[in-house]
Amino acid sequence: MRITITITIIALAISAPLLAGAIPLIPDSQVTALAGEISGESAKRNLEGFSRLHRMRGSRDFRKAAEQVIAELTKYGYADAHIEQFAADGKVFYGTQRSRPAWEADFAELWELDNSGSPATRMASWDAAPITLAEDSVSADVTAVLIDVGSGSSESDYAGKDVKGKIVLAASQADSVQRIAVAKFGAAGIVSYAANQRTAWWKQDETLVRWGHLDTFSATPTFAFMISLGDARTLQARLAKGERIRLHAVVKAGQHPGSYDIATATIPGSDPQLRGEEIVYSCHLDHPRPGANDNASGCATILEVARTLHKLIAEKRIPPPRRTIRFVWPPEVEGTMALLNAKPELAARIKAAIHLDMVGGGPETKTIFHVTRGPASLPSFAYDLAAAIGAFADNQSSQYAMTGIAQWPLVAPEGGRDALRAAFVPLTLGSDHEVYSSSSWSIPAIYLNDWPDRFIHTNADTASKIDPTKLKRAGFIAAASGLALANATADDAPAILSMIEEAALHRAADARAQARDLPVVEGANRLRFQLGYEAQMFDSMGRFFAPPPAARSEAAEFLKTLRTLLPTPPAPTSSGPIYRRNPNIRGNLDAFGYDYLEAHLGHDRVAKLALLNFESPRAEGGEYAYEALNLVNGSRTTSEIRDALSAIYGPIPQDAVDQFLAGAAEGGLLERVDR
Repeated sequence: MRITITITIIALAISAPLLAGAIPLIPDSQVTALAGEISGESAKRNLEGFSRLHRMRGSRDFRKAAEQVIAELTKYGYADAHIEQFAADGKVFYGTQRSRPAWEADFAELWELDNSGSPATRMASWDAAPITLAEDSVSADVTAVLIDVGSGSSESDYAGKDVKGKIVLAASQADSVQRIAVAKFGAAGIVSYAANQRTAWWKQDETLVRWGHLDTFSATPTFAFMISLGDARTLQARLAKGERIRLHAVVKAGQHPGSYDIATATIPGSDPQLRGEEIVYSCHLDHPRPGANDNASGCATILEVARTLHKLIAEKRIPPPRRTIRFVWPPEVEGTMALLNAKPELAARIKAAIHLDMVGGGPETKTIFHVTRGPASLPSFAYDLAAAIGAFADNQSSQYAMTGIAQWPLVAPEGGRDALRAAFVPLTLGSDHEVYSSSSWSIPAIYLNDWPDRFIHTNADTASKIDPTKLKRAGFIAAASGLALANATADDAPAILSMIEEAALHRAADARAQARDLPVVEGANRLRFQLGYEAQMFDSMGRFFAPPPAARSEAAEFLKTLRTLLPTPPAPTSSGPIYRRNPNIRGNLDAFGYDYLEAHLGHDRVAKLALLNFESPRAEGGEYAYEALNLVNGSRTTSEIRDALSAIYGPIPQDAVDQFLAGAAEGGLLERVDR
């Protein structure tokens, strides 16, 4: 009893400041309204509908999912709910994204035949589990023997093996096998047992079937079936004993000119001076069935945010937002690239994005919920705001889990009662948030996501593993963040300043710790970058409003104090060429199904770019490349870009940066600035 009482008193004492003013920029009455209205159960019901559909780009099921969104929005009272369409035929380009033709499948089965040639064992069925057919497979009716090629992603895997006209069994993802087995050696098709993403649970469950994909634009189209690791090992053992295995594959599928269908709706801004500015809620609607956490969860959660905000505004429990709030449900990355490139006037209106991708994983998934900052190259107070709101939800959920008492426990009646245990982390790539935040648009993006998830991209990512409480908490964080940003004005400058200053002190401590572990020159570079970052954090208020003189003065005094905590020598003289982004080619490198640099420089040339192959303890080549392009702004030299990259992710050689930027310029992404 004493222990219980003590814990309760401590928990309440810790949360007291939060209860006095729970969330920056939002009155407690609105916190209560949001927390009470957002329903994890409502979100999960919509999620269950999405997860029954095989939501591949341009497909009938994707369209059904978009229509489900529109039907719900219309029911909620959104008069402007509609579907935007953008051509997707393989010919139209949206910046760095070559549009991918729609892909549809009607039937697919893989059978093992007995000695008489009759079907004996069905190994895969589109009707039962559409994830067993790799995306971009084409129609086929093939009977062939099975050949084990190991990994199947390098030519050495085929030494001494005749795979022409055969079906290959391979451990690698289907597209990498296709480039060698089919394109070079004439294989008739592929059976892949590619394992799930590498996590602590990688290969642990041998029954999982992973989503597969072929090369969208291959000159040698083919088909591929996906099977489990356990089934593959059984086949391998039989083949190793010399058994002859004959398969019959029937596929009715293929590409056709289609469209990117993007459901959207808005809550119009109430302020005549600000309604032309927008805060966007983003997700991605496409995914193989069931795709419950990835990403029916994000789609259903922003749909629930849309319902909640519209209802609370109609009931006058919260005022309408000053800025317009928009909701979008695109195909991942390629749909967002199409939207922002095709509608530059819309992109220009967006002040910030809130992106949800995997936000509902329950205990079985082993997920950790992340509140993720935008790129270090694009400082914004929006990240500190989301972190403060996320910390509030985390504290309230922990208090409730430990004591059974919290003013805002954020618990769904049908969900769990565990603490949220959120992680607050720097930028991670891998979804639409990186499109918004690329230097083509420079839109600050808050990213809410689960990672890891041991069922991601598999047939086991089902609605049964989704926790309504998690959906409610993610929806609350998203709704509160968007509402605060939609209403932020100069009157909020003191609260924003206080929020930035508190977070800046934590970041300064982290920077000092990192600098101690670096060589002296690199350590000084790390501290210089942090000082510049914090100055830009204060400047980021200017994206939303003109900071009043008093706020500017306070920020200047704080930065003066911060310099005493982060003492550095003057920066070295910069050198190297200066580049700017080509305004006619917008987007980042990892478009879906198409590699812009490879298309313009060639595969072999790109494979030799040292920056893309570089790794540090904190990042890999793709992350360096993303920030390198972000840092190109028409005034930074390549040495300044190298220094910034080294501060963000760890030291990198200058020649690796120079080589990459020169290649990007040769490919047309960048233009050299004459000095």
